[in-house]
Amino acid sequence: MNVEVFLTGSHVTEEDVEGRTVVVIDVLRASSTIITALANGARAVIPVADMDQAGKIAMNLDPSTYLLGGERDGDRIDGYHLGNSPLEYTPDVVEGKTIILNTTNGTRTIWNARNAEHLIVGGFLNANRVVQFVREAGLDVTIICAGRNNRVALDDALCAGLLLHRLWEGREPEYVSDAAHIALTQYLHDRDRLADALRHSNHARWLIEKGYGADVEYCLQLDALPVLPYYRENRLVLYRERQPSESVG
Repeated sequence: MNVEVFLTGSHVTEEDVEGRTVVVIDVLRASSTIITALANGARAVIPVADMDQAGKIAMNLDPSTYLLGGERDGDRIDGYHLGNSPLEYTPDVVEGKTIILNTTNGTRTIWNARNAEHLIVGGFLNANRVVQFVREAGLDVTIICAGRNNRVALDDALCAGLLLHRLWEGREPEYVSDAAHIALTQYLHDRDRLADALRHSNHARWLIEKGYGADVEYCLQLDALPVLPYYRENRLVLYRERQPSESVG
């Protein structure tokens, strides 16, 4: 298994994802919001690159079936039903709904990676489930950290390092990129004080200052939601356990 890590999503090309299992990480907060929405009964999450794309998709749906969610500068977009706080995506709000999600970093990264063989969304909330899927798929892996405004985000890098640490336990990968080594080294340095390191990251401190401290604490929960958002037909759906006769995906 070859393992590649991108510490931001800004330079990922189609060649980097084709034929591979791709994991997109945006801990604060798009990944965590997507994981939560699907765990709480949302029918699907449609990640979009911008507001125009969100509007066009919404125009073709029955208004009773969807919710617009998203943020700019961390706050809910004017006219949208929901922001990018996972705490807003409760069962009574999202059950049975399709969420059209538009965020600054995470959904753009997902959209850019859409041609992967398998595209899944990961975070601390579902880390073990992500590792399980990657092992079952058996393909080369690309982990893409969405980052923040085209810069490295410590929360995403630490999550990537955690996934790598679990993925490599008892296994020796054939090829490991320098970025993967960086993510793993940072995780091993901080793992005994992981929550504290994450709370003091630039992105977390920015969200806390904006009043989203509860979101930060929520997103740092490890393996709290063992579900897997899987990209299929331009939307993320809850991946169901395969039957013995089926292949992954």
